[in-house]
This record gives sequence, C-alpha cells and structure tokens, in this order.
Amino acid sequence: MIFPLDRLLELAEEGFIGSVAETHYSFMGAIDPTEAEGHVRELAVRLKQEDVEAILLCPV
Repeated sequence: MIFPLDRLLELAEEGFIGSVAETHYSFMGAIDPTEAEGHVRELAVRLKQEDVEAILLCPV
C-alpha cells in the first residue's frame, strides 16, 4: 500500500498526532506543474476548511 492510512490511524490512537483527516486526496499521472496549480490551490482551500495543519506527501 502506498498511502499508510493504518499507520496514521495508529499514530493518532497513540496520541503522537492529533487526528487523521476524514478525506484523503490524490493526484495521478505526470502533468506539467503549471497546469496543476489551479487544482493545488483548490485543494489548499479545502484543507484549510477542514482545519488540516499538516499533510503527508507520498510520491511514487
């Protein structure tokens, strides 16, 4: 598995992190970063609305 959800949930249960967001996001494929900017900005707005304080990037 690429996204370590089980481990994140364990870390939250142990109190090492506060919690895990209910929604998880993914970008797929090779795209020009300038074309992704609008999507990334939209995602940033959503993350702020969900009070997300940190993110985990899993490049593959």
